[in-house]
Amino acid sequence: MNDLGRIGLALRLPELEASAEWLRAGARDVELQDICELPELMDGDWRTVARRSRELLSGHTGRIGVHAPFWNLPLAAIDPEIRAVVQRRYLLGLDYAEEVGGTHLVIHSPYYFFGHPLVVHQEAALPEIELAHATLAPVLERAERLGCTLVIENILDTNPAPLRALVASFASPLVRISIDVGHAHMMAQRGGPPAAHWLHAAGERLGHVHLQDNDGSTDAHLAPGRGTVHWESVLRELRASTTDPRLIVEVMPGEIGRAMKWVDGLETAR
Repeated sequence: MNDLGRIGLALRLPELEASAEWLRAGARDVELQDICELPELMDGDWRTVARRSRELLSGHTGRIGVHAPFWNLPLAAIDPEIRAVVQRRYLLGLDYAEEVGGTHLVIHSPYYFFGHPLVVHQEAALPEIELAHATLAPVLERAERLGCTLVIENILDTNPAPLRALVASFASPLVRISIDVGHAHMMAQRGGPPAAHWLHAAGERLGHVHLQDNDGSTDAHLAPGRGTVHWESVLRELRASTTDPRLIVEVMPGEIGRAMKWVDGLETAR
């Protein structure tokens, strides 16, 4: 049983400045998102930002991770030159993780169009898996040296089966499923199952969870309780998980205070 006591935050440096003490006090999970939200930082002085984040987390005994760059970076790129760019950016994510002591790296699912009536996805599934392997081969090799787990997050997926098959195809304990509760909830309005089903379907491959809320129409990244996600069923699945996934509240900066109060409320109830 997972008591949810490690629920922490995804944030950039300004929000970390304000939240570091709370994160340290609870030994909470942390996910640093500077390089994925500020693409210009990747070719700039990212090491200064990483080192400052590490300083703020001095004495923190919880788990730290990094969100890899993702804008315009498809995991299953067909073009070899595009694939090389994606690899370089993912490897930079691992550089960042090494700098901050991170042990997980979030990567986005390639299944953007699964379920769309114009895509015969079953015929494309195996080639997409092969392309994802081609992209991640040097990335996984480096991750293994660092002891850093790659977690692949549902984005516009409407069915958990392809993502589970992709993760299983690596046969590695360092490639796991990431479930974004808000993404699952949004896609449930478009024919997918509810968020709790995604968590259950991930099963023993669940390694990471983004907790965020919305009303099903847009990816709003609201604090839990501010949208229409059925949190009772989500929390029940998380408590039943035996894999001890990273638990990260991922909300807009203006929602972080509300998110912290929600987490504190869970602890009071427990």
